[in-house]
Order: sequence, then structure tokens, then C-alpha cells
Amino acid sequence: MYKAIIIDDEAKARRLLQTLIEENCPELEIVAQAEDVPSGVKAIHQHRPDIVFSDIDMPVYNGFQLLDFVDKTDFELIYCTAHNDFALKAFEVSAVGYLVKPIQISLLVKAAEKAIRLRNATPTITQRLDTLKENIKENTFKKIALPVSDGLRFLDIVDIIYFEADGAYTNIFLKDNSKLLISKKLKDFETILSENKNFFRSHRSFIINTEHIKQYIKSDGGSIVMTNSAAIPVARERKDDFQSLIESIKL
Repeated sequence: MYKAIIIDDEAKARRLLQTLIEENCPELEIVAQAEDVPSGVKAIHQHRPDIVFSDIDMPVYNGFQLLDFVDKTDFELIYCTAHNDFALKAFEVSAVGYLVKPIQISLLVKAAEKAIRLRNATPTITQRLDTLKENIKENTFKKIALPVSDGLRFLDIVDIIYFEADGAYTNIFLKDNSKLLISKKLKDFETILSENKNFFRSHRSFIINTEHIKQYIKSDGGSIVMTNSAAIPVARERKDDFQSLIESIKL
């Protein structure tokens, strides 16, 4: 049996997750529940679990800060949260899984099976969680989570050329010339990417990746030509900000 701990500030969510694990993951044994990060750290030190299931959005300390309080990260970490926006920060190679509430049983089972496989894998758990800790600390997040019909798709940020609003949806244009239609508003992506300086909202309908700018045309109101040859407008109220951006990156 592999020992597991659940950390979540909602008692109902803890009970539900424990029931799902007991009914669908026979190799796991829940040895403790915790309502916040401090009590979760105490449980980790006491029980030395193989797997920790942790919520992210909790009072005082969030699930990412959990790693700051653990002396020895010798467990696999699976995040469980109602907010899929956090996946941008949760994923590199270091986190085993990211489950969005309400949790789908099939995805829970897959995450648990992956955690079990990785218990003795290389690089070691400590190395991978230390990598995750550094990524969180340095904001070096390289992936974005996109909600799809069967869960989440993790996309490398460098592959995104631009976002275009489409009502309550957003089109994402990629460097391989493909396009994704995602059921999130453009404003949601602006919030998610607010810490990434490579993305700039040039217009109410567009967010561009400045790494993919090919040309800036000042005539006809101003437009930005991207590496896929798309011409993206620059709103009048955004021109000064865009000019400042250009000045900061030009040779």
C-alpha cells in the first residue's frame, strides 16, 4: 500500500476525494487529512506519505507554498483545485498531476497510477519537486493549461503566436499553423499571462506573443505582422504602450 494525505480547506471536498480514492485506487491508503498548509506539513512530517493530494487556493498559505515548509520533499504531489487557471504555475516536469474539480474518476486513477510509477523513478522525487519549487519561486512557467472536453491540454507558451477573442471563446493561433478554440474569454488569458512580459494586449480582441512579431506597420492606423503573416491591429489607446515596448526590445 502507498500512503497518501489530502490537504484541502473544505471538509466536504476532503471527504469526497477520500471516497473516490478508496473506491477507485485500491493501492492507496489515506493516512491523514489536513485543512490547511500548516496542518498538512505537520501530517507530512508525521506520516511520511508517498503521495500528497493538495488544493491550491487556501487561506493564508496556498498549495504552492506547501513546498516552502517541507524539509524533505520525498513524496509525489498531485494538485486538486476548482480553478484550472492555476495549472500555468503547477506544471513543468515536476508535478505528477493536476485535477480540476469536480474530479473525473478516470483522471484521478491515471494520476495515482503515474504517482506510483514515479515513486522510484529518476530523477528522484526530491529533484523534481525542487525543480517545481524553483519554477514557482522564479515564475519560470513555460506551459499554459487549456480546458478541453476530456480534461486539460498543456501547451508550451513559446508555441503561441497570438490569441483572438471570439465572443465567450478564444482562438489560439500556434506556430505550427494550427488553431485551437477554447471556452475561455480573452480577459481570462490576459489575467493568466499577466506575469509573462512576452504577451501584450494590442487590441480588445487580440493578445500577441512579442516573440513572434515580424514587422510593425505604422500606416493605416498601425498593425503588427506576426510570424504566421497575420496582421494584428493596434488600438489607438494602446499605441503608446506598444511604442514603449518596441523601444525596449529594438537593437
